[in-house]
Amino acid sequence: MELKQPDPISATMVECHATQLLGQMLRLNGFHQEPAKGGLSSFDLKRAVDMIETLSDGRPTLADLAKEIGVSRFHFWRAFKQSTGMTPHAFIAQRRLEQAADMLRSTNLSATEIAMECGFGSSSHFTTAFKRAFGAGPTEFRRKCRI
Repeated sequence: MELKQPDPISATMVECHATQLLGQMLRLNGFHQEPAKGGLSSFDLKRAVDMIETLSDGRPTLADLAKEIGVSRFHFWRAFKQSTGMTPHAFIAQRRLEQAADMLRSTNLSATEIAMECGFGSSSHFTTAFKRAFGAGPTEFRRKCRI
């Protein structure tokens, strides 16, 4: 009927019917996905992320994070990765790079000062990691943001 006598919402109706048909076909063919199990509770994940973001004097260790949640390091690592899609180390590195990008946009600190402020061991390590993450070095990134 939608195809024979179209109106403004006919396309949406046909799309919905096609989606329902696809869903029924998947069910009939035995396709079902088990709900994800494991990972950190939203409360524990928030606590871990807050701890990562508030420690300005250095990044927390895996042991520190696991202790905060009350689980072993291995369990924390596995549950954190399941909850966020990345390891705690990768998550911390991404947050440090995001913080550096924000500082490049909003301050006049040098790239070296920002590297040290964000916990990078050297400005060359910072430049390499930043370029890999953002496709441009810190100085070029700052220039593009200010144009």
